[in-house]
Amino acid sequence: MNVQAHGLFGPVDYMDIEDVKSLLDNPDCEIQSRLVEGADGFHLRVYSFIPHHDSGAVPVAFIPGWTSVMDGWAPLLAEWANTRVIHYIETREKRSANIGRRIRKDDFQMDRHVEDLRIITDALGLGSDVLWFGSSLGATVILHGLQEGALDGKGAFLVAPNSEFRFSTWQIPFVAAPWWCYPPLIRLFGLPYLKWRLKEPKQYIRYRRTLTQAHLPRLKKSVQANRRYALPTDLSVVNIPVAICVAASDTLHTGDDSHSIADSLPNGKVVEVPSNQYAHEGDLIPDVNAWEAKSCD
Repeated sequence: MNVQAHGLFGPVDYMDIEDVKSLLDNPDCEIQSRLVEGADGFHLRVYSFIPHHDSGAVPVAFIPGWTSVMDGWAPLLAEWANTRVIHYIETREKRSANIGRRIRKDDFQMDRHVEDLRIITDALGLGSDVLWFGSSLGATVILHGLQEGALDGKGAFLVAPNSEFRFSTWQIPFVAAPWWCYPPLIRLFGLPYLKWRLKEPKQYIRYRRTLTQAHLPRLKKSVQANRRYALPTDLSVVNIPVAICVAASDTLHTGDDSHSIADSLPNGKVVEVPSNQYAHEGDLIPDVNAWEAKSCD
């Protein structure tokens, strides 16, 4: 592994190609890993999966959630990478991104994430012939970019996008506290809260891993930048098909958000799945394929 920085509970490494192969149980594909220049001097980590037996479907631009780590998506990627080109793009708040200057709160506003994706997908030669796949923050970035006209594609399959990022009153100290206070705050308040709030044990494990491996200064700036964010209300300009994937058992992302967003889209559809964990596993692929065949051709 290549050591980039130190995480909350010790050193955390970004994954090289052999690490990814091992994580995904050696999928039948070529794996590429590189830093690609985005906006404002940020270079984002991109993992590309090129199957040896390509199904011929359009490539996927895969944008994981806020501070998400690949481990949580391994079951889905391990199966999907065998048959479809996937470009897994890690957003700038993640520790795998490189920046050679002091970071600012404004660096993590939604429009900066959108500009990263626009530049990087252009660099990858994807154009509009792409299926967007995103979760949480990643899904919101895609939707915001489509609404602004900065992004285009054949369709978008979005898992639990946020119309806004809600913070309870007790969570406000996280925003105000210095980043070096985050480790005890996360241990004492953040993790117990998630364990109480989340019904799915595997979802809690993913979020625990995400928080304990986050780049803390970027985590703080990202929280500050997005705490008052609201998705533009007029989504009528988004003409491509968009699936909003929602799980009834997901108590962290509200189903009301998902249905409201889908209703606001000209070609929006809610795809309900049994659980948030299901949306991270290979079982989701037939759901994506069925929606795509019906809506995107």
